[in-house]
Amino acid sequence: MSTCRLSRALAAVVMLIALGAVPLFAVPTPVDDDVAEVFAHRRAEAETKATLYAGLAKAVQQRTANQDLYDVTYYDLDLALNVATEVLSGTVTVTAEVLGASISVMDLDLTSGMTVSAATSGGAGTTWDRPGHIVTVNLDRAYTTGETVTVTVTYSGDPSGGSFGWDSADGEDMIWTLSEPYGARDWWPCKDLNTDKADSLDIRVTVPDNLIVASNGLLVSNVDNGSTRTFHWHTDYPIVTYLVSLAIHPYTTYSDWYTPLGGGDPMEVQFYVFASHYTSVQANYALTVPMIETFAQGFGEYPFVDEKYGHAEFTWGGGMEHQTISSMGGWSEDLISHELAHMWWGDMITCDDFGHIWLNEGFATWCEAYWKEQTDSFATYQLYMEYAAYYGAGTIFVEDPSDFYAIFNSNLSYNKGSWVVHMLRGVVGDTAFFAGLADYRAAYLYGSATTEQLRDVMEAASGLDLDAFFQQWIYGEYFPIYAYGWSETGGDVTVAIDQVQSLTGLFDMPVDLRVVTTADTYDFTVQVSQASEDFVIGPVAGEVQSVTLDPDDWILCQVQTTVENPSLDQGVLLVNGVDWSVYGTDITTAYTDSIFTGDHAFTFWDAFSEPGGGYVAQLPAPAGHGAVPGDELGKYSAVVWVGNSYNGDLAKWQETPILSYLDAGGNVLLLSRYASEFIAGNLQTYMGITWAETGRALGNCVAVHPDMVGMAFTGTQNWCDVFDPTGLPPRTQILFHDTIGFGGVRGLGAYTIPDIAPVLREDGGRLAFVGARPYRLDHASLRANTQTILDDFFNEPYDPQTAVSGEETPGRLRLAPNRPNPFNPRTVIPFSLPREDRVELAVYDVAGRLVRTLVSESLIAGEHEAIWRGLDESGRAVASGSYYARLRTSHGVEVRAVTLVR
Repeated sequence: MSTCRLSRALAAVVMLIALGAVPLFAVPTPVDDDVAEVFAHRRAEAETKATLYAGLAKAVQQRTANQDLYDVTYYDLDLALNVATEVLSGTVTVTAEVLGASISVMDLDLTSGMTVSAATSGGAGTTWDRPGHIVTVNLDRAYTTGETVTVTVTYSGDPSGGSFGWDSADGEDMIWTLSEPYGARDWWPCKDLNTDKADSLDIRVTVPDNLIVASNGLLVSNVDNGSTRTFHWHTDYPIVTYLVSLAIHPYTTYSDWYTPLGGGDPMEVQFYVFASHYTSVQANYALTVPMIETFAQGFGEYPFVDEKYGHAEFTWGGGMEHQTISSMGGWSEDLISHELAHMWWGDMITCDDFGHIWLNEGFATWCEAYWKEQTDSFATYQLYMEYAAYYGAGTIFVEDPSDFYAIFNSNLSYNKGSWVVHMLRGVVGDTAFFAGLADYRAAYLYGSATTEQLRDVMEAASGLDLDAFFQQWIYGEYFPIYAYGWSETGGDVTVAIDQVQSLTGLFDMPVDLRVVTTADTYDFTVQVSQASEDFVIGPVAGEVQSVTLDPDDWILCQVQTTVENPSLDQGVLLVNGVDWSVYGTDITTAYTDSIFTGDHAFTFWDAFSEPGGGYVAQLPAPAGHGAVPGDELGKYSAVVWVGNSYNGDLAKWQETPILSYLDAGGNVLLLSRYASEFIAGNLQTYMGITWAETGRALGNCVAVHPDMVGMAFTGTQNWCDVFDPTGLPPRTQILFHDTIGFGGVRGLGAYTIPDIAPVLREDGGRLAFVGARPYRLDHASLRANTQTILDDFFNEPYDPQTAVSGEETPGRLRLAPNRPNPFNPRTVIPFSLPREDRVELAVYDVAGRLVRTLVSESLIAGEHEAIWRGLDESGRAVASGSYYARLRTSHGVEVRAVTLVR
């Protein structure tokens, strides 16, 4: 699947439950950057699909014991849609083979809101029960192993509000279905399990005569009844319930043709489009047949070649891979390749249950990159994989398939899942990889599969033991972080490799090393599994010039580089990581208003190329583009990084030695949505934060730190990450939090002072971030906050000639935890000074108002204490609650929360 936003029929529900779904639109034009983004369909679909089904009870997705006793062989759906009253009426026939010793009832899934009016068994009327979301049909007799059972259920109701929508487009009716994961039961009675595909299906739909019905398989008939019309579709390919589809509208239709690999009659490729989009879709829809050819050559013949493939537009902002007829809410090239790829990976072979959803979504996401490789270059393939990199927490395997947010987690099921496919290709090599895909197809054709079944097939094809690979990448979290160095002796190269990740255990992976000498380039592979290992590789001719670890990016990892000989003497470096071509005036006006640097002088660096119209006047010519090399980074005393995690800027951050720069004494301010992707791995450890929710919409941005001001939103603040504000280490202070968007308080900005000051600079190593789209924060407020962070937290402008390093001082500025805490009515607030300085120590309330000044004088270097007795400036006792002690000197500001309990 890809971008899926809720239709207007569900908009009110989404707004009420405030789950942060993206804005809705009926026409898929790029009204917001998320529509234009190359891979937005993954994130948008994941969020809205989760929202769509989050209200279902856990029991809904669990099979009954009775359902394990029979296997469905055939469904016949005979439906009539009353568009005016929004009522669906139908009779569904289910034919099944008995697997158990004996059954006398048949359990079918059907949402309790649909009313059953009749049932038959063996052709005779029968009774039924309605326990919850189940219809239990009493059979006409007991059936035993191998016998065939046929039942019908006649029912009616309004199935909208979930997987079925009464909608409109171009002023005309538009009825759609989207049943993944557990929504088929919303609109028809069935055995709604991935492990039981019907061998064939008929679907008859009667609608007003101006409408056209697109559905699965081949169109058998289109009968004019006068004021109504009945469309009859049939498929002879096995099909799972969530892939059964209706898309209904007075479509404009046209066709293309695909010639099978072995020749023979061409297969029709049908397009059902909104009339207003007919011209717009032509160029990209023309790529569909070449895509089918490309995927067929790579993965074997198109799986449903005896029937069709097609696109049917609907009013979501993306797509859904309904078997043989993808529902499309857009027509981008990546959307088309993603949904088409699902015909192989998701439709032909379906994940056994939604715990293994990555087998569908990871493969389809990888196929977007594979299509680009086949039609462009391997470099473009690598770029697409770079876009999909996810460095955060969570397992790809969905441990609780009733957690819909986990199923449709775009970072894990889609992006990291695609990296598992990519890495598997790298580990086993192309020959074994594509042979393994062919064997996987042969073994599970038109069935369902698990991760372990894919693993076993790939082991057989490659001759490798892949248990550790799948265990660490599918069931484990995070990624490896490698640090390495090398030396040369007599033509041999010794490479020392360390795994330095702190949030997870060791990884066991083959790691490529590329040695460039004055004579040639050499490639080697070593198996890295330990915390520290030395590898002797060679021999090589010529003088070694460089050694690169994972040069072709086959591993989802970080390679830790270093900042050598930093000077920190060139002031502030402002790095742009926002794509100019997508964000337009959003980002240019932000730079025009100097909201990221205030009144500080700065050097400019651009992760992207210069925009077509040139830079705004407030930006100097960039010192460089792309990632910032370590030798360049070390020149600056502070870095302000304006990020976005779109179109490659995250990779530039990962390639820039941020952690080494912090360790050297530099200070960093990150301003970006998807902050968890930037503050990941060892940087997450550095700050000591725990991410709570990712990829959500923010409710507000309230200042917590008394020196900060709250910031209003000037546009949509979606795809943002928040952290748990409890349990932070003393070194980390909350700057901002969200009080309304998550049913509780969540942190969205923080500031960390390292426990041990860098030797080069005592007030260095400070990392601050604001986890929102910075270009959509009130400009005046953000400018004031960045000015304060640079002035007071980072002590800019910094002059290394007059600064005193941490090495030369008895300690450093430090506001220690108060004791006791909580307290009543007295607490001691310790602090230390590295040198004689003017000190202001005061207490503020949570609104940032001064409560009482405790110290305002010059003090000598060393340890000091102040006492607060819970009184304000007038000597009145203050109420119970949280307060903030703020210590300010000429070398910085520190803040600590204190709690008074009366």
